[in-house]
Amino acid sequence: MNFELFRGDSGVYFWLNGLAAMAFSFILPVMSLFLIEGLGIEPMYIGLYTVGTAISTILISQVLGRLADKGIDSKTLLLIAVGFLGLAALCFSLLTQFWQAIIVGWCFMAFGASSIPLLLAMIRRFAERSGKDSTKLNSQMRSSVSLVWIAGPALAFASVGTFGFRANFLLAAGIALLVFLMVWRLLPSVPKVAKSETSHEVVPPFPYKVWFLGVGILFANMANSTYINAMPLFITKELDFPVSYPGIFMGLTAALEIPVMLLSASWSHRFGKMKLMMVGFVIAMLFYIGIQYVSSLEGLLALQLLNGLFYGIFVGLGITLLQDSAPKRVGQVSAFYTNAMSVGTMCGTSLMGFVAQQYGFRNAIYISLVAILVSFAIFLVVYLHENKQEKVSELPSSPL
Repeated sequence: MNFELFRGDSGVYFWLNGLAAMAFSFILPVMSLFLIEGLGIEPMYIGLYTVGTAISTILISQVLGRLADKGIDSKTLLLIAVGFLGLAALCFSLLTQFWQAIIVGWCFMAFGASSIPLLLAMIRRFAERSGKDSTKLNSQMRSSVSLVWIAGPALAFASVGTFGFRANFLLAAGIALLVFLMVWRLLPSVPKVAKSETSHEVVPPFPYKVWFLGVGILFANMANSTYINAMPLFITKELDFPVSYPGIFMGLTAALEIPVMLLSASWSHRFGKMKLMMVGFVIAMLFYIGIQYVSSLEGLLALQLLNGLFYGIFVGLGITLLQDSAPKRVGQVSAFYTNAMSVGTMCGTSLMGFVAQQYGFRNAIYISLVAILVSFAIFLVVYLHENKQEKVSELPSSPL
């Protein structure tokens, strides 16, 4: 085992990434349950919260990413974002009305969610400064998130079932405070590099590949978020399993995706990032089809192997694919990546609420199957286009 990952600057980013994920793991998985059971809203209104929060996150994270690319201290921006995350969790522990959740989600949680692209961009810049393999480092850092999600959602649902939503959100606020203190004490400030007055460096626009891959990532996360939001309610309301079971399923998936994520870097070097990502989408199709026909606990647990394979590949390679496509705009590309993920969550959750209202939570997972088919088609088109361009460039030039 490579213990270097846990020491030095790499270790700081690893633990920060993991603890930030822990704070989110006590908020995001239980949110649909909190809105329905804690605040008593109809399932279709889950989308209102999610849409507003996602739109606010998109706007705020894009602005923060642009500021980071311009040289504004990323540490200061990250402290602001993590501070709002803790404030959002504290507010969730106190509110009693849906309109209050709307305000907290659209304002405070949007700033808090912007901490994710800021961390991703800082990790990429750290990889470039230290000469590390960015694909491998991104996968390793993302593994800390999955490691946390083995226990995080299970603990979140258990704390909700035992102590209630308030204690759960207070715990999230405490973890966010710890992350804030670690960022403040352990991360160095990165001052803006002075540029020569004669320098006229032009930052290139996003290439077409970034936009297409971003849309593909959007639909893939739409598939995953639909399942994540429908599964707790499907498991507890339609199959009558205990409220702790959704957390167990999420934790098992996270445990399975960690080795896949760590191996995805070496697999991508052998087979190619695009090919491997498309294989992950095919595995996801099999998972979403299987979930329609399995009701036993044993069968659902077995299916998590497919979900872990898909998600490990997806999150292990997604951010690197986009960052490699526009290396001079790491901050904005990282924000674009998380925004694509957020829009996918927004669309998936909104459609899930509507379909679940009419046809049930299990049938809502058909949205996941359609969305992953779209993702596969988009990645396939980009892959075939790139292969065609490479073959054209390899053709010998005609003699005069």
